[in-house]
Amino acid sequence: MTKKSISLTFFVLFAGLVLALVYSARDRIEPRLKRALSSESRQFVAIPPPAPELLQLYDMGIVDANGDGRLDIYTSAHNYRQILWLADGKGSYEDALSEWGLDQNHAFPGGEQSHDVPPIDKPGLYIYWQGDVLNLVAHQVDGLGAWKGVLQLYNKAEVMRSDGFSVENALGRASHDAVPVSQVTFAAQGNGHLALYVSTRGTPLAFNIDAPWARSRIYVGTQRIVPPANDFELTLRDRHGFAWSDYNNDGHLDAFITRGALGGTLRKFPPKVRDQVSDELLVSQGPGRFVEQSRNLGIGKKDCSGRHVRWVDYNHDGLLDLYINCQDRGNVAGGYPKQFYQQDASGHFTDIASLVGLAIPDFQLIDFAWLDADGDGTIDMLTHEDTGFFLYSRQDGKFTRTLVHRGGFVRSSVKGLKGNTDDYWQFDGKLNLADYDNDGDLDVFVASKKGNTLLVNHNGQFKTVDPASAGLPKASVAAAWVDYDNDGRPDLHTLPEGVFHQGTDHRFTATGYLALENNKYQAAFIHWFDMDNDGKLDVLMATQENAALWRWWEKPFRSKDVKGEDDRFRWKLMAYRNIGGQNHWLQLKLRGAAGNRQAIGAHATLVTPAGRQSQVVGSNDSSYFSQGHYRLYFGLGEQTRGNRLEIRWPDGHAQTIDNVKPDQLLEVVRDGQP
Repeated sequence: MTKKSISLTFFVLFAGLVLALVYSARDRIEPRLKRALSSESRQFVAIPPPAPELLQLYDMGIVDANGDGRLDIYTSAHNYRQILWLADGKGSYEDALSEWGLDQNHAFPGGEQSHDVPPIDKPGLYIYWQGDVLNLVAHQVDGLGAWKGVLQLYNKAEVMRSDGFSVENALGRASHDAVPVSQVTFAAQGNGHLALYVSTRGTPLAFNIDAPWARSRIYVGTQRIVPPANDFELTLRDRHGFAWSDYNNDGHLDAFITRGALGGTLRKFPPKVRDQVSDELLVSQGPGRFVEQSRNLGIGKKDCSGRHVRWVDYNHDGLLDLYINCQDRGNVAGGYPKQFYQQDASGHFTDIASLVGLAIPDFQLIDFAWLDADGDGTIDMLTHEDTGFFLYSRQDGKFTRTLVHRGGFVRSSVKGLKGNTDDYWQFDGKLNLADYDNDGDLDVFVASKKGNTLLVNHNGQFKTVDPASAGLPKASVAAAWVDYDNDGRPDLHTLPEGVFHQGTDHRFTATGYLALENNKYQAAFIHWFDMDNDGKLDVLMATQENAALWRWWEKPFRSKDVKGEDDRFRWKLMAYRNIGGQNHWLQLKLRGAAGNRQAIGAHATLVTPAGRQSQVVGSNDSSYFSQGHYRLYFGLGEQTRGNRLEIRWPDGHAQTIDNVKPDQLLEVVRDGQP
């Protein structure tokens, strides 16, 4: 064999080895759980999630949306499609979003951003989003005559493709002298494909299409909705947080939905645009039927780029009020003052944030939680801000700000946010509340890639405890409290480290359960709830990989559209059923007074021969921006007798139930309520 043939053979073998390694690595791209400890198979088993992945997820939450006693799943996904999965009680789910009218664009279901292309099988014009690109496809229109159209929008548009289209792209000025207007004039004699990159998707896209063929030949969105006229608008919703409650006491859950503010530039747009970017109070007319009433009920946008939102009866008058965190991303001078809407007896809302000391204009609010920190019967607010953790205590109708711990985040520069995966707005720093030490008040664990924080509460005085000294990880992507084995002590699940079991000395030990194989994740959500109604808490996880940590051989196999919107926006879902243990349990659903039927803020204590457990309705929700999971979970261990339930309702009324039977979903109605 010649030297040349030897060299060639070596090159072929080497190339084959490299390709084998690359393709082997490609097969390992999907996040996987560690091949478990032998005991893991006796505690958790993987089950199919409702979907393998979601796009551009902004939040995920749990709610009994239709009041059938089964816990459903909802999501918000910025400009991609939202989800409402209704549960069948056996672990399976059916998407009811469009049926319930919760699409981002109510006029055009399926008109949001998508990676899907609608079936293009009938003659006509198809208009749909694919990633950041707006597509117009003329299909089988030859012989129908020449046609033309005009697209106007309040931001820049770039022509990416114009096969078969003649296009004129003009940039003008609006009459308000503040916003550049792109006008795209297009025409075609027959078939063709026009693709436009639109810089701000949340603004209205105004179409005027002049065609000799019938309007019924125009199809909008992936569901191919026919517009009501040749003049129509296509607008995305940019949703972030959901807050569910029966605020008006009609027996049906209503939904408040926060929307962004066009990248923090809402005040720069004309009234026509601003009027379409409003938060939404969807008042239920019965399951699956809503009417938007935010403006009619006094809730205004006020430039607020809405993020976190939660209901609370802050003054204990029996009416739910609404606090909204407006995220300041550095685009508005002075920041966004937060909004606090108080409800009156007529159902009307008034912003009182400035009056009660909760406008918080000068600080970046990462997360907040309502709780009675010191047990005095009045509601307080705990915040995680860019300069530390603070307690807003209510005294004489106003809130006073006190430093709890100078830790957490340091405010990041807004410059370069796109490439910095550790910035505050990437779902980092959530407050997770539980009475982990069983002393009757709520403690706090905060997961952060910049370092975890454990705040132990003693009658409103928070002590900082080094997580490592308690057996917990120093840094994590996400966390959730859960009594996974129903022994009566809250355990802690962190990602990617897995589940940490709490011992009788309140120290934690890593179990190896649900641990992920590496630390390549940028963000995650963890939700523990009873999917199949067997009394054991199951888990649903959503994870987003950090694109900056992709290995060189993985990158060629990542999907990418024409504008670079790639797997950075993909979230993987994993679900695990809890099959371990024989400990007893109690699930609790409270029904409060009129105006607060979900009993948000009620303090429930279960007293057993083994000790006391305390939980607060609305504090155990693992959503980041949202609220809706109001069911309480108590592990009883081996206890079957002698259990007593003590409830302090939001209005201060006390109620006690003796001899509570285990292994049931117990619904308790406040004394004096029908």
